[in-house]
Amino acid sequence: MEKDTDRKPIVTCHGEQELFSSVKAELLQSLQRDPMEWRRSYGRAPKVVFVDVNFVQFSADALPNENDRHLLRKPFFHTYWTDCADADAYKLVVKDEISSWQQMLKEHNVQDWMIILVETSNPKRGQKPKLSLPRSSVADKIKNDFCSRQSDRVIVLHEPPPVPTPRSIESWQNFLQRLRQLVLVSYNRVLGKFEEMVRGERERRNEKGWEFCRYFLLQEELAFTFETLYQYEDALVQYDELDALFSQFIINSQAGGKYTEL
Repeated sequence: MEKDTDRKPIVTCHGEQELFSSVKAELLQSLQRDPMEWRRSYGRAPKVVFVDVNFVQFSADALPNENDRHLLRKPFFHTYWTDCADADAYKLVVKDEISSWQQMLKEHNVQDWMIILVETSNPKRGQKPKLSLPRSSVADKIKNDFCSRQSDRVIVLHEPPPVPTPRSIESWQNFLQRLRQLVLVSYNRVLGKFEEMVRGERERRNEKGWEFCRYFLLQEELAFTFETLYQYEDALVQYDELDALFSQFIINSQAGGKYTEL
């Protein structure tokens, strides 16, 4: 039986895994708590959705390729976590880690990512340097090195939960809002490509060798995707289209049409 997490869109985490683990539980609960307006392409009416994802550790082997026919089983958004507060440590270690991570994403034509610089009162990376720069300068370096044209792709998260200070609460809410926005932008991109694939497969239904079962799995995954966003009407539309296509499939098969037999 397929687990619920298997049907959630996948977001990867790279960098300091212990740091991410310290906020993961609260992030999973908070991310889906408030709705977001989702604006689709092609002039479609905006929808109110809840962002609910499955976070997994980053792996280059799991990155999608151009011929991938899965929507929910491949990661579509990627995050890098660090609490580096030292400019020297950033130059020697973190910068190369981020550069290597981004290079892997580029090799798979992945455009959707986010870098999270966490402010903590007790940074773990390295010891206090002889010449300490303000923490904000590390954020500035990340922006200059990797986000000069996309400043929204890096965010400073101040003392994340469970620290209950007004500043940390405001910072956490800003982070959640930014993450939801970027996730939905990525979703639009990935979902649009997948919908084009489904349409292209449907248009080839009169070709020799076309398989209804293969097409069914594609459009069913599209339906599952809408379900994860709580867009049940859009999910039902996919099943209605499958039902209509299957009925026509049977009629054509009985009449000796071109559809391949099941």
